[in-house]
Amino acid sequence: MTNASFKRIAAAAAAFALVAVGVSGTVAPANAASKTTSLTIGYDSDPVPSGYDPALYAAGQRLFMESLYDSLFYPDGKGGTLPGLAKSYTQSADKTSLTMTIRPGVKFSDGTTLDAATVKANLDRVFTDAKTNYTSLQIFVAKGSAEIKSVTTSGNDVTVNFAAAQPTAPTLFTGEAGMIVAKAQAAVSNSLALSPDGSGPYSLSSGGTIKGNTYKLTKNKSYWNSAAYPATTLTYKILSNPQARANALATGQVDVAVAVAGSTVDFLKGRKAGLVSLGGYISMLVFWNGGQNPPGPKPLVGDKNVRLALSYATDRDALVTALNKGDRATANYIPKGQPGFDPSLDSGYAYNPTKAKSLLSAAGVTGLTLETVYGDPTQAPLFQALTDQWAKVGVTLKAHLAANTGELFAAVGSEAFGYFQTNVANPQGLAAGVFVNGFGNFMHTQNAAVNSSLGAALGSPTPANLMKLNRALVDEAWLMPLREGYSYTGYNKKTVKAPAVGVDGANPMLSAIKLK
Repeated sequence: MTNASFKRIAAAAAAFALVAVGVSGTVAPANAASKTTSLTIGYDSDPVPSGYDPALYAAGQRLFMESLYDSLFYPDGKGGTLPGLAKSYTQSADKTSLTMTIRPGVKFSDGTTLDAATVKANLDRVFTDAKTNYTSLQIFVAKGSAEIKSVTTSGNDVTVNFAAAQPTAPTLFTGEAGMIVAKAQAAVSNSLALSPDGSGPYSLSSGGTIKGNTYKLTKNKSYWNSAAYPATTLTYKILSNPQARANALATGQVDVAVAVAGSTVDFLKGRKAGLVSLGGYISMLVFWNGGQNPPGPKPLVGDKNVRLALSYATDRDALVTALNKGDRATANYIPKGQPGFDPSLDSGYAYNPTKAKSLLSAAGVTGLTLETVYGDPTQAPLFQALTDQWAKVGVTLKAHLAANTGELFAAVGSEAFGYFQTNVANPQGLAAGVFVNGFGNFMHTQNAAVNSSLGAALGSPTPANLMKLNRALVDEAWLMPLREGYSYTGYNKKTVKAPAVGVDGANPMLSAIKLK
């Protein structure tokens, strides 16, 4: 999702106006009357609040930036890449160098031509004093996960030398990290504050563009891959209010609506709008150090049965219904549809306060009081709901918003558990890097079932081994999954085809949006 903290008064006014409009019936065809090749996309916030430099942004702004800028590579949806401004590449045997052959004949908005020196100027921004401002380039800076040591050119080739092996180096240069701006703009910080200078499939039009409200774009007729972008005109409407975006889609004012709120899914289904979703985001409570926190004055949950009691005392369905419509209640660490998902966990850990009381009694625990902190004010309703549910089995929960980041991270060593939400696309890697061998277990607590299943999944991530890891983490109450989150994109069935999501983040690729 895009960064909703950047909203504009004009967008809010437009959203209010749409909320006030009553809607009924089915989705109206936005382009049916004129049969034009225009495309209108409803965005949830201003995609360029800090200017038009793609390096300033992350995945949430990629859809908009893809309109104006071309990338060195594009994701193929299978873990690999497709050629972009880099028409081909080779890697050194040790995978520490990537050599890209740059596509000839590409023009920028300012009339200059793409060459190897231009790509080098873009990548050299990693080494500038302003590098801390370049969000998408952070992985390439010193000590970053893909630190770049140097960039060299030879003819039309660009070679990137990394500090360590990067087996999938081309994938690092997809999205904003691989978007190339004109050479003059790359050399001057903040030069793209007021207007873009790219070589993408569209150009920004001053006529009809209102910063923070509406962005009008026209097709770049000389674009090398023009057929992939059939619309001749492209409009982004900023609709920060979730219901406003849904209303705009239902009434045919937009052809595609990104970041559709779960609370509006039923409304859109009733209006016959198209919806595509992407799951995989698991919200969970993590028992730090496997529940074995250092001795201290606060009651802890070292007994597995106490932790399991909390799981049975949690009504996940009620939480989703009240707080997260559109998501799915789950007791699985692995998302539904992925290898290792186990439906028996969802049924086996269904809400059962009677069993929770029995487990607490068997553990000899009465009058248990637990404390925890959370880092986001929007999580307050969740913890209030957990407080109410757990009180029914005799457990008192005291949760408060962390005063600062230091308090939040310190909780790993002082509190029983914390809230964690993440995309679980690599369950074995996440478990190893965070929950078992990472900061979530800084005491290096050992658990035979967890350790053995994790070792097997890391060695051979078969569906059977991943399911064993899933079950071990849940059955040993190492963590307690609550829900699987979904991101939704809505589309007008009469004007566009269903776009694929998940190829590069939650929003569809612009090239995946095809007019009917």
